[in-house]
Amino acid sequence: MEVHQRAVRKLSKLDKDIELTIKKYGMPNDRITKGGFDTLLRMIVGQQISVKAANSVWNKIVNIKANDPKTILVLSDQKLKEVGLSRQKISYGRDLAYKIKSGLLDLDNLINLSNQEAHKQLTQVKGIGDWTADIYQLFVLGDMDAFPQADLAIQEGAKRFFRLNERPSPSNLLKLVEKWRPLRGAGALVMWQIYRMEVHEGSKLN
Repeated sequence: MEVHQRAVRKLSKLDKDIELTIKKYGMPNDRITKGGFDTLLRMIVGQQISVKAANSVWNKIVNIKANDPKTILVLSDQKLKEVGLSRQKISYGRDLAYKIKSGLLDLDNLINLSNQEAHKQLTQVKGIGDWTADIYQLFVLGDMDAFPQADLAIQEGAKRFFRLNERPSPSNLLKLVEKWRPLRGAGALVMWQIYRMEVHEGSKLN
């Protein structure tokens, strides 16, 4: 059992409703992934465009090796536009590359920082907001208190889990899950599991 599933099991022992949800929908998959510049750049590339479009742009980026911080800093704007990057995302990608190359952002050291400090380090980069930072912390750093409260799927899962009439706002959702600290990330995985099963599998939470 990996880090995510261990945390979910631990949370289920503290919250009976989490335990019941796991029994009904199953354990969320463990999704720890490799981090680094290309992981964050891939997340930036995917902002505000479809998955299909993001995959297409990303493949072109990889083909010209712009998923390397050294390369993206020396390629021309025109070359980067040709692979589908907007002017704004070119700026974001270069800011990320510069901060990594200059040492202003040490991705390898993030795991040694507190939740708040790692979040602060990530969000100093142009184009990396709270959601992107939380996702990186949860799925790369294995920070099991990272909670992407602005994620619509999590909100929709929480609506069902807490039996609300509408999706909770990010601020209200944080209040609802405060009791899960320091395992809010495990709760996020369960909310995603509810969303996946409700929306894509057609199940109903009784």
